[in-house]
Formats: sequence, C-alpha cells, structure tokens
Amino acid sequence: MEKIFVKSLFLLLFLATSCNHKDDGIEETNASDLIGSWSKTHNQGDGLTISTYTFESDFTYEFEFESFGYNGKPITELTGSSEIHGTFEVETDSVIFRTSSSGFLKSKFWIEDDVLHLEYISYPADAPILSQLEYNRVD
Repeated sequence: MEKIFVKSLFLLLFLATSCNHKDDGIEETNASDLIGSWSKTHNQGDGLTISTYTFESDFTYEFEFESFGYNGKPITELTGSSEIHGTFEVETDSVIFRTSSSGFLKSKFWIEDDVLHLEYISYPADAPILSQLEYNRVD
C-alpha cells in the first residue's frame, strides 16, 4: 500500500511540475505589445459596427464605437458613435481599463498573430458569463 502511495505521489508531483499552461504557442504579453490601435468590425445585418481600442505609451487609451447604416440609412453613413477615454495597466496576463466615470474593467488578454484577445466576465440579467472579443491590429 505504501508503494502505491509513494508512486502516486511521485506521479502527481511529476505531472504538476511538467504541466505548463504557456505551452500553447501564445507568447507572454506585456504592456508595450498593446501600444497601437486594434479594431473589430461586426456586420449585424441592418447595420455595421466598428469598435477600436487605441493604446498609448503613456498608459492612456481610447475606445471608439461607431455604427453605420442603421435606421434605414446607407451603410456608408455614420448613424451613431461614442468614445471612452481612460488609463490602463497590465498585471501579468490581465489588462485593467479605468475611466473616471464608470470605474474599471479587468480582462485577461493575449496577442496571437496580430489579434488581441480580451476575455472577461460579463453580467447579463441572470448570471455571469465568460465572454471573449477579438480585435485585429490596425497599425
């Protein structure tokens, strides 16, 4: 019985030390990798939305949301827009967005093939949901 316990303990220690979640081909990301603009375009059938994050080297950011073609307008016509300005910081694999008016949002992030992945918890009416968005590098 003692041999089985020792072998099981050895196997457990081996697996614990040999497993590394960084082996998935995604390189470690830091704040300087975020600098620049990242955009996502979404065609919703009756209109088009474009959302863009721009990260600056002084740890400020701008989030711009534009909608085109809604309310019967041509798809080339801007029908709505909004901007959010704030600061950001990076802690290991997370980026924290802060604004003066709406507090903060913490999101896990990684960059793979010039695509920024943001993974965060959203809170719809009934329960928290793990959500993910992808933004393509613009510059």
